[in-house]
Amino acid sequence: MDSLYSVGRAIARLRQERGMTQKQLAALTGLGQSTLARFETGGVAEFGSRKLLRLLEVLGHELSFTPKNSSFTLDDALAQRQRQAQESSEPGAPR
Repeated sequence: MDSLYSVGRAIARLRQERGMTQKQLAALTGLGQSTLARFETGGVAEFGSRKLLRLLEVLGHELSFTPKNSSFTLDDALAQRQRQAQESSEPGAPR
C-alpha cells in the first residue's frame, strides 16, 4: 500500500469481511463513524497511528513492513496503473 487512500480501502475490506458496519467498528475503536467513513473513502489528509493500530487490533490484524522493490519494472508500472484504475472506479473514490 502506498497511500492513505489504499490503507483506508483495505480497512474497509477487512471490516466488510468481518460483517461489521462502520458504526459498529467505530464504537469498538472509540472513533466517530464519520471519521471512519472519511478514512475508508480517502477523505482525510492524515490519520493518526494510534487510530490505525486500534482499528487493526479490533479487526484482528497487525501492521507489518515489507521492502519495496529496488528496481521499478514495466510490470510494476502496469500493476500500479491497474490498481489506480480499479481504486478510482470504486464508489466514493476521490476524483
